[in-house]
Amino acid sequence: MENPSRPVTGYPAPNPNGQPAHPYPAPPPPLSQPYHYPPYYQPAAPPLYPNPRRSFFRTLLLVTVAFFVIFGSVLLIFWLVVRPHLPEFQLSSLSVSNFTANQSRVTATWDARYHAYNPNKKMTISYYDVVSFIVFKYDVLTSTQIAPFKQDTRNQTDFTAKFSIIDSYVNGKLVDDLNSERSHGSVTFDVRLEAIAGFRYGGWRARRRLIRVWCNNVPVNVSSSSGGSGNFVGGPRNCKVGM
Repeated sequence: MENPSRPVTGYPAPNPNGQPAHPYPAPPPPLSQPYHYPPYYQPAAPPLYPNPRRSFFRTLLLVTVAFFVIFGSVLLIFWLVVRPHLPEFQLSSLSVSNFTANQSRVTATWDARYHAYNPNKKMTISYYDVVSFIVFKYDVLTSTQIAPFKQDTRNQTDFTAKFSIIDSYVNGKLVDDLNSERSHGSVTFDVRLEAIAGFRYGGWRARRRLIRVWCNNVPVNVSSSSGGSGNFVGGPRNCKVGM
């Protein structure tokens, strides 16, 4: 049995100074400076007034894009409504007379007949400054002016062109080639045409454009026994048309 006179010991242990110990540890002494939490990223506030240069270029870009979209839409609608087409040309006939070629001199007369057709249903075509050419091996032998004319919608027009050269000087090699082909009974010419064409739809006029017509490799019977005269071989020939 324990001694009742023995002092009871236990937790908390007595303070050496005679003061009882506190059951909980004392709080740490306060820091000399307050604690600051680490800073975090904060986005900069937007400016109260936008950049005028940036706004100007943005507006300009939007206006440009809108303009091209509207302009393209108008062109598409116009094309769907009008359906423009280039005219069609044929060389109906080509004849030559009084053809002589010797000593770098050429004399000849050509008569060409064209057939023009306007395939457009809603557009008329007017032709200005119409010029036709006789070409041999990429060399222009002669040219002639043709009177202006106009074609209504779905119109067909026939017109002629007369060419003439008298004792005209040409390259000696060209004369040799002409006589070489003539010795085989025919000479192949290219007949070309150029004109300024104006397209019109009602009160709307398109910008005038240069039209080129190529009727290439047209053989003409020109033998020595025919007195330098002959007509082209075959029927009407379709010509290429370009702008």
